[in-house]
Amino acid sequence: MKRTWRFWVALWVGKFITIGLQISGKKGTTLPGKIAQKIAPEIMKHLSASYTEGIVIVTGTNGKTTTANLLASILREAGKSFAFNQAGANLVTGITGALLQNTQWNGSSSTKLALLEVDEATVPKFCGQVTPSLAIVTNFFRDQLDRYGELDTTVHLVKESLSPETLLILNADDPLVAQFGLGSVRTCFYGVESTPDSCLESHETREAKFCPACGIELKYSLFHYGQLGFYHCQGCGFHRPEPHVLAQNVVAADDLLNFQVGAAAFSTSLQGYYNLYNALAALTAARQLGIEDGLIAKGLRAFIPQAGRMERFRLTGGEVTLTLVKNPTGFNQVIQTILSADKPLRIMIGINDLAADGRDISWLWDVDFERLGMREERIQHIICSGLRAEDMALRLKYAGIPEDKLVIEHSLPAAVNLLQQGRRGDEAAFLLPTYTLLFTLRELLAEQQQKAGLTVIEDRTRKEGAGT
Repeated sequence: MKRTWRFWVALWVGKFITIGLQISGKKGTTLPGKIAQKIAPEIMKHLSASYTEGIVIVTGTNGKTTTANLLASILREAGKSFAFNQAGANLVTGITGALLQNTQWNGSSSTKLALLEVDEATVPKFCGQVTPSLAIVTNFFRDQLDRYGELDTTVHLVKESLSPETLLILNADDPLVAQFGLGSVRTCFYGVESTPDSCLESHETREAKFCPACGIELKYSLFHYGQLGFYHCQGCGFHRPEPHVLAQNVVAADDLLNFQVGAAAFSTSLQGYYNLYNALAALTAARQLGIEDGLIAKGLRAFIPQAGRMERFRLTGGEVTLTLVKNPTGFNQVIQTILSADKPLRIMIGINDLAADGRDISWLWDVDFERLGMREERIQHIICSGLRAEDMALRLKYAGIPEDKLVIEHSLPAAVNLLQQGRRGDEAAFLLPTYTLLFTLRELLAEQQQKAGLTVIEDRTRKEGAGT
């Protein structure tokens, strides 16, 4: 592939900016990528040509960051080096910046394998220049409709953008994802037999009530959560495909999520059964990359949750868990995880409506907060913060949370302090922010943890798994 003068100018300018940011103590990849894109709009095509061992992408509405980081943990255990947009900059500019960081001044890549998290709305632009060797598709849930439009549109754009040459790693339990395998021979499905939360009936919001092939209503024999489960169409016969990788004997115990795939046993420190799908997606992709199960198991056990994905901090009042919330299905699963702690609860919910969060917050009325209302005796208080704190408090009031347990506090430091004020040792604390509040809260928690002289919570599974 012939490289133009624009490519070389974009490469060198991008690398100079990257070096400047690193010297100033910043880790940003977006600015170098943005400038490079302006100079050479097709720079991703040229940068990707050097990755002779393949380019793996992870996309979908939920779980991209966790899945990508789980796979990265496995690749490291296998001794592989790879380009990676670990910071989660998953738009075109961030992806370009990550590739620039792993490209030498002569235009060759420092590694031969790339692992890239790609925002679902960015997939068409990315695949317009790059043909991934492997694509993981996690799930599709309604998310920020004011930014991305109707979910059907997003699904269609992603489906049409992926090349027939790309091996698809697909969630068999999500009909919106499984449809990608219709007529495709390059597919590998993963799925779950059941979890302790699986049920025969569900009143949760479902995105796929109708068959994606013929439009007739789907029938379910088992629900995991949302539209994920065992489904079939009585019209055209579309149904949940048989997974190539099936999780069985799923159980959460001692802060570990344990499961089996065939005769092989796996575990990860992630909380919440919804994270099982992220682990399965990473496991399935790793197998396709030729990594043996023993190394996969070590990689899953060594994984430490990333920023705001059930991330734990140790403060003077006790451990607190920080996790991002951004759409109804994801929030419902977080609520399920919180309630499964079976402890008195202290909760802080931070809702912003900035562009990165989604301007329309009506999705809060689709979240099943009534489950918290039914267990309000366990709730000490819920602190509502962020630009839309009053809206969040109103929603919780209608869900059955007594007003005397609702606190509105717009100041984040004050809200964090209130969360811990008078806390007993047996109480669990959770902070649930939308995206633009996430990193500010994370910095506050890290600062408090440091001032208290307490170390970052070490994943004990890293030590336990090191010798297995």
